Amino acid sequence: MKKQFKHLPKCTEEYKQQQIQQVLEADVIYEWECDLVQGLRWVQTSCVVLMSFVFAVLLGDSWGWYLAFGLLGLVMGSASYFLYQSTKRQHVKLTEHGIIVSTVELVPEVFYVATRYAAYVGIVVCLLAVIFVGPLAFVGAGAGALMAFKMTGFNNDPKVKAFPFLKTLKYTIWTDFENPSFENGVNSVSFKNMDLMPRENDDGDDLYGELRRFHCVVYSCNKEQQKVIESCLKGVISTESDDEYMSKIKREKNSADKISTS
Repeated sequence: MKKQFKHLPKCTEEYKQQQIQQVLEADVIYEWECDLVQGLRWVQTSCVVLMSFVFAVLLGDSWGWYLAFGLLGLVMGSASYFLYQSTKRQHVKLTEHGIIVSTVELVPEVFYVATRYAAYVGIVVCLLAVIFVGPLAFVGAGAGALMAFKMTGFNNDPKVKAFPFLKTLKYTIWTDFENPSFENGVNSVSFKNMDLMPRENDDGDDLYGELRRFHCVVYSCNKEQQKVIESCLKGVISTESDDEYMSKIKREKNSADKISTS
């Protein structure tokens, strides 16, 4: 039998904006910071540089080629590190109505300045290509110029996201500090309203999928911070661990099997 929750709100855009605003204006109960440091980030960056060195040995036949591939490896290695393996600092605020997560990349400002200057150079090159090659250059130069214009505003602004609580239902806490996603024991934590998940007899229908995804809470912390967070959440929302939830589902399944076989 499908679960129906007539008391739940409709997940409209107006509802979402109202909930997010409520979280942003609420008083802060507890706040913490953690650095999201990717594991083996130096290994991945070194592999990019090493590949450029291998190509230089295989394809190059002069010092000019070696220098070109060396510069290419340096640029690609820097881009790989700063864009994909850079350390991110997350500042999180717990309020009565939800959680606010602010994330910023710990990348030197000179990288963003260099990217903006490179974008201006790219715009000039694209315009020169159009002038000297003609209208056919618009096929490639137009797309390049458009991307370059966007990169002129490349800044390291914090990315802020608000996660409102759905207090009418219990949240299941999903995390695993035994196998953390980041260095220094920092792991991703998520709160989900598992009662809104479709069951086996729901014929694939996900009646509350949009509402469940909107109210799903995701942040990062270490094990000690999570203990404080859970103590602060008492009286704010009702929670259970993932082990408690799985045990409950197993009991329900065993009860259903006994009824079906009787």
